[in-house]
Amino acid sequence: MMIFNSKVRMQIITYKANRAMSSMIYTADLTPQDPAVCTLGACEHSSDLASHLVTAFSTRQNSTRYLSTPQGQDAVFAYLMTTRSAMALTEREMTPFESVPYRKLLNSQPFSIRVAICAPVSACVYVHRANPLAHITLQQLSQVFSRGNLTGDYSTWAQLDTTTTGGIHPLRLPDIAPFSVFLQQHFEQRQPGWNGEYVRDTDALIERLAALPTAIGIAEVGREHPQIRAVPISDGQGQVYNASLKNMQSGHYPLTRYLHLYLPRNPQGEISPPLVEFAEFVLSAEGQKLINTRTRYASLSDEMARSQSRLMAHCL
Repeated sequence: MMIFNSKVRMQIITYKANRAMSSMIYTADLTPQDPAVCTLGACEHSSDLASHLVTAFSTRQNSTRYLSTPQGQDAVFAYLMTTRSAMALTEREMTPFESVPYRKLLNSQPFSIRVAICAPVSACVYVHRANPLAHITLQQLSQVFSRGNLTGDYSTWAQLDTTTTGGIHPLRLPDIAPFSVFLQQHFEQRQPGWNGEYVRDTDALIERLAALPTAIGIAEVGREHPQIRAVPISDGQGQVYNASLKNMQSGHYPLTRYLHLYLPRNPQGEISPPLVEFAEFVLSAEGQKLINTRTRYASLSDEMARSQSRLMAHCL
């Protein structure tokens, strides 16, 4: 008979608990949905918009029943990959970690289209007003806030060709904050740099930035005040773009946050017709007009809406 010491028993218990927790998160209730019902899972901020989109679209056809259900930001993907939702409306992209169980459970790659601009909560770079930094590229931003960049990491203001002396002091929100998850997509999932400090929320970031001339931070648009200012983003080719709605709708502002509609594909890479029909409505003039009635969201430009429709055309 094998005898286990307490350490081994604890490892076994922990392993079983983790397996159970993983099962609860990703494989709970796999009962197939009613094929006559398409459920749109929506993150907390988009749930009201989702309800209005579903209501408006449902008046156009009778063959399929559409419902919307509010879910947490992270639960949206769990419900989608376990088929408890047919679609997902969310303000962030799926992380590489989340895509692993998605692929295993649905036997396909995640697919989404952009359906709106999250204008008030798009990202903006801020510095102290005493800092002369005129603009910054997305690559330079990655070199400031993350480590392991192929072209090197930045730790001093001199590396950004400014007259500010001393080290750069990046201010970061917690790694699990939705804003940090969004930025990781732009930093190619690199680890945060060693310098700087973490702050609890955006208000704390702004307060700390106002008191520290060597600091730099990323927060929602519209947070300028007498002690801090916004820094526009350069494309590295001489063009500079601020966080205006015009630049977001044109696709020129790289830190724009979008509202994403996730549409599962079958193993052959196809999206079911009822989902495509709903997505086409959201991208239509009527759907985009409805989006514009919400203060948190703004419509896509006509060209951007057409480009998202073309993406879906490859999945028919």
